Amino acid sequence: MAIYIGICLAVVYGLTATTEARADMKDSCQWKCLVFSQLWPGSFCMTFSKRFCKIPNQVNGWTIHGLWPDGKEFCNHTWKLTRKEIGNLWTDLQKYWPSLISNSPFKFWQSEWAKHGTCGTCADNMSCPHKYFSLALELRMKFSIDEFLSATGIKPSCYNGYTKRQVLVQIKIFFSKDLSIGCNASQENFIHPYCKPCTNKSEIYLYPFTEHPHNPCS
Repeated sequence: MAIYIGICLAVVYGLTATTEARADMKDSCQWKCLVFSQLWPGSFCMTFSKRFCKIPNQVNGWTIHGLWPDGKEFCNHTWKLTRKEIGNLWTDLQKYWPSLISNSPFKFWQSEWAKHGTCGTCADNMSCPHKYFSLALELRMKFSIDEFLSATGIKPSCYNGYTKRQVLVQIKIFFSKDLSIGCNASQENFIHPYCKPCTNKSEIYLYPFTEHPHNPCS
């Protein structure tokens, strides 16, 4: 009798878990746009002063800030990223998608997968961690900053904490699920409340790379 009850409970819990997983997956597909953001490390470290910020030695240009299905987060809490799944991408990720405020890049990539990557698995080109991170690297290689600035559907974001100038921090490009450019996102994704769309009301600056991010003149 006890064995029978145990089997029944296992089946019930198994069906419940499967239903919840399917519900998570179904919910994760309810997004319209894919936001790809590139970050300028010099500006980020200069303006993001609440935490220690360091530009890795291998970084020499714009880095990936994120690849975000718009308006969706944490779509599958059971799917954890492992090192094996992105093993052959490690070198490129360190260069083009580094963490500027964490000593552990893998923990940073784990958080990006958990928060955003799991919401993209309904799309064939992001159906697993390797595809998700590969797509981000592909977009970084494919779209230069000049192409970003001349394309439709892009939104530069600036730090507006200074009186007469703006500091360019990131550039976002909006894709549809088929990766066509120009999707109208349902909401904005900012790295911080003080980082808002750049305007033409004042000059826009870009901080240089330096060994002392918070004191670029040293």
